[in-house]
Formats: sequence, structure tokens, C-alpha cells
Amino acid sequence: MTMTMFRKAGVPGAILALCTLTLYVAPMMAQQDTAPPPPPAGQMRGGPGHRGDMVEMLTKKLNLTPDQVTQVKAINADAMTQAKAVREDSSLSQADMRSKMMDIHKTSQDKIRGILTDEQKTKYDAMQAEMKAKREERRQQGGGETTPPPAPPQ
Repeated sequence: MTMTMFRKAGVPGAILALCTLTLYVAPMMAQQDTAPPPPPAGQMRGGPGHRGDMVEMLTKKLNLTPDQVTQVKAINADAMTQAKAVREDSSLSQADMRSKMMDIHKTSQDKIRGILTDEQKTKYDAMQAEMKAKREERRQQGGGETTPPPAPPQ
């Protein structure tokens, strides 16, 4: 008789335990990292303004000629090759790597600016100033690091 009571009580308890476990495991499974699909050919992740679709954006906003498009693509390809070499150089400190990447970026911007007409340069400079202002705004809102990280305890 007592064995039957335990069996009857055990079934609802097991069902309750199973339901509780499901409630905890399902959200964790939904949060598992899944790799995003690769970007279309010739584009990089990051959205508008990044190297992959920068040529398209500049073509539309500055009305680039086919010759200018070819030159911008070459400048971007060169900058990406240089950036890859910097990223793969394990002898560089984080600060040196950042400095070199900023130099590569500045150089490529200067080269692009060099192939533009005066009217295009004015628009390009305005675009650069707008992007800089947006970066600054994000940084101030907590989207970027504004203070150095604390020193590790010794």
C-alpha cells in the first residue's frame, strides 16, 4: 500500500521536475551563440561606412566616376592588406597596433581625398566630420571606452 502511494506521488513530482528543467534549459539554448551569415562578396561586417560598402556609399554621395571607383577600390584593397599584416604581427603592443591602424586609415583617407574634385572634397570632408561626430556621440553614451582600464592588482 505504501509503495503505491509513493508511485502515485512520484509521477507528478517527476513531471513537475521535468517541466521546471525545461523552463530553465529552453532560454539557455535560445541564447547560444550562432555565427551570423557571411557578408556578401566584397563586403565586410559593420554596416554603412565600412570598407566593404564604402565604395558604394561614396559613389552615390559623391557621384564618383568609373575611374575614381577603380582607384578607391585599389586604395581600399591596399589598406586592407596593410591592416591584415598589422593584425597578424604578434610583436606589436595593443597601443602600437592601434597607432598603425589609425595611420593606415588616415593614409587611405588622404589618398581618396587626392582623387576627388574640389566639389567632391567638400562633400567628403562633411561626411568625415559627420562620422567623427557620431563616433564621439557613441563614445560619450558608453559605446566606447573613454577611460583606460584599471591597473591589475599586484
